[in-house]
Amino acid sequence: MKKDKKIEAIKLRKKEKSYSEIAELLDVSKSTVSYWFRDIDWSADIKKQLAKRAQKISSERLARLNDLKKKKWHKIYSEAELEAGKEFKDLKNDLLFATGISLYWGEGDKNFQNGQVRVSNVDYRLLYVFNMFLQKICKIDKEKIKAYFLVYPDLDKEECLKYWSKNIKIAKNKFFKPVLIQGKHQKRKLSYGVCSILVSDKYLKKKILVWLDLFAQEFQQH
Repeated sequence: MKKDKKIEAIKLRKKEKSYSEIAELLDVSKSTVSYWFRDIDWSADIKKQLAKRAQKISSERLARLNDLKKKKWHKIYSEAELEAGKEFKDLKNDLLFATGISLYWGEGDKNFQNGQVRVSNVDYRLLYVFNMFLQKICKIDKEKIKAYFLVYPDLDKEECLKYWSKNIKIAKNKFFKPVLIQGKHQKRKLSYGVCSILVSDKYLKKKILVWLDLFAQEFQQH
């Protein structure tokens, strides 16, 4: 019986079947197939064809997985759009909501794909208000809100960190490493650089972008 299976295994191998496929077809272990073929030097052509087929199968499997992921996230973002639409009716007359959306309209990152809800500015008051918008309107835990700032090489980074942390109410340990920049005007440098508040949340970003569109439509209707 084993001899017959070995002969059949060789035939299958010549038909460019992989070790795993042969093991499954003949109901034997993959190690048994490897043992049968231990002294056989398969042609380079067979190996090449098997490698091509394995790559094709892998590519097809990856494509299917990507398609499933796209469908999953499309459903999730569709839910975010519906949720944002329902919430807008109750939020549109809220002063903090209107202010936060206006700030994002003017200063926010609009690129949906990067998944970052981010606002940058030199005015700590603007960033403080946006921080409140994230916490009170968007219901984001303050522990998830991060910040970073751009500074000139001659500025004291620790002083800048203290300034931004104190004024926008974000703990120092929530700041990323500052980014150094070179100013064009030596006499008109910003005293504390430029600060950014951000939350990495694609679901929230979808909602904010929907809110922004609905907010704009409110004014177009008048």
